[in-house]
Amino acid sequence: MKKIVSLALALCLALSCLCSASANGIITLGTGSTGGTDNVVIEALSSVVNSNSSLRTSTSTTTGGAEIIYLIQSGDLQGGYTGTIDLVNALNGAAPFTAAVPPECMLQAFGFVTWALPIVVLDSSDIKSYEDLEGRHIGLPPAASSTTAVLNLVLEAYGLTAKVTIDYFTWSEGYTAMKDGRIDAFVGSYANGSPISGIIEIEATNPIRCLNMSEEVAEAVKAMNPGVGARTLTHAECATIPEGETVLAPANSGVVVFSAEVSEDDAYTFVKTALEHVEDLKAISAYFDAFMDVAAGVCVETVPFHPGAAKALQEAGLWNDNFIVYGK
Repeated sequence: MKKIVSLALALCLALSCLCSASANGIITLGTGSTGGTDNVVIEALSSVVNSNSSLRTSTSTTTGGAEIIYLIQSGDLQGGYTGTIDLVNALNGAAPFTAAVPPECMLQAFGFVTWALPIVVLDSSDIKSYEDLEGRHIGLPPAASSTTAVLNLVLEAYGLTAKVTIDYFTWSEGYTAMKDGRIDAFVGSYANGSPISGIIEIEATNPIRCLNMSEEVAEAVKAMNPGVGARTLTHAECATIPEGETVLAPANSGVVVFSAEVSEDDAYTFVKTALEHVEDLKAISAYFDAFMDVAAGVCVETVPFHPGAAKALQEAGLWNDNFIVYGK
């Protein structure tokens, strides 16, 4: 009898430990590589939520959105960022996912950014178009990142997949490699219209130029993955684009996601705190300047929302009736 009681107590203790991360308000969030928009945003969100609520969050650097979904599925993370391209791929079991991922491993909380992601070159480069990349050496962010998944689709649509040499870098390393001539091109990232820090740094001494994606390729990429969009860039975003002209770039959007194991109260507190302290977030990074516009606007209608996040968005008047709430 004592053995049975002991086993029962041990089981209860184990179950309480499994739930303790959310119940005690401790949420570990995955970010992408250092220097990327998602890394800055998740770090800022973690800091503001820790400072203005009873929740305690921490962050963990990963290779990007796809790995974060896997780490949530394995229980190593309770949330983080992922890209809309990753959400669609995960639901469908498309590469880099080997099988469909249950939606409870990536319940949406809110969107925070749309990235315009053109291939960029130094302004002095003789590369004028995507077609000119044939035979060249291109740098991309880590292979598992959402950005690289988007650019792989673009290269495929242009028929360039087997015609370019690709190496992988962190964002800051990639711009340095392009400046030093070790690669011919890298990826630009304009978050809600603002260039990421790596672009600002390289343009202090080396102006860059964005390559223009054709509308036909944009449509082809969208057909491959509905999570990939297209955004136009102007002279206001990139000085080498002539006044009055535009450049079409592939686009991916970033969303914060939680595991279903995160309690409704914790998810509600996280989202509510972020929405109520937008000015604090803006003080950390300009990436939050358009936060209220994209919080619901960039989310994927076919992926459920965490109930706690849905409650906070509804209270803030940001809810879209086409959205789905997990478990309801």
